Amino acid sequence: MDLGLKGKVVLVTGSSRGIGAGTCEVFAQEGCNVIINYVHSKQRAQELALRLENTYGIHAIAIQADMNSEEDILRLFNLSLQEMKKIDILVNNVNELNDSNGPIEQFSVEKFRGAEAGSIESMMICCREFVKHCKEQKKPGHIVNVLTKSIFWTGSYHNLAYVTVKGANASFTRGLAHDVIRDGIHVNAVVPGYVINDRTNPNSARYQKAISHIPFKEYAKPEEIGNCIAFLCSDKAFQCNGAILDCSGSTLLGDV
Repeated sequence: MDLGLKGKVVLVTGSSRGIGAGTCEVFAQEGCNVIINYVHSKQRAQELALRLENTYGIHAIAIQADMNSEEDILRLFNLSLQEMKKIDILVNNVNELNDSNGPIEQFSVEKFRGAEAGSIESMMICCREFVKHCKEQKKPGHIVNVLTKSIFWTGSYHNLAYVTVKGANASFTRGLAHDVIRDGIHVNAVVPGYVINDRTNPNSARYQKAISHIPFKEYAKPEEIGNCIAFLCSDKAFQCNGAILDCSGSTLLGDV
């Protein structure tokens, strides 16, 4: 694709693997400079940055930051701006919910607050810093939040913390889209389905059960989700704001 994004600077949180890494790949293909965020996988993130630079001739950097920490997020933005001078696109991909799920009888306020910090609070802080940057520079911007099918329905038991926090992510996406569009900042979201990653086990019962519900009979590739994200950040999607794009491979339609 040529989406007219060449020269843009893209920050993708949680991007050393999976959807985040696939999204970085797509933006690099489009000629964007990429900021890869990681928590623990330093070598993986640095190797990804080097490969993207060598393959696509762009500038890519890897920055460690824990999305559970406001201090880390501020450092991520400061280091990104020091190196890249600007950020045009923010992709909130991090999904950290620790062990907060379980039956309602076992609900823990402390664990739930940890889940909130790693998901909705981190998203709000990242968006705050990005919007401040765009307004200070008097320039447009794009935000895409990676959500989950569970904002619409869930077939899982004892998944209450997950669906609650992700529901907040969806509401925040639409609320922020309304707030900042007059400043030239578009805010949208994508809802992936089952996406392959380095931990996907084709021999597992979970994988086989998922495949039985996927019309295409295969997991999505991370880059396929990245293609949808990149489209939403282009002028070709100018009329999209506050949209939640279904990228679930028809799995949100139920059994097909």
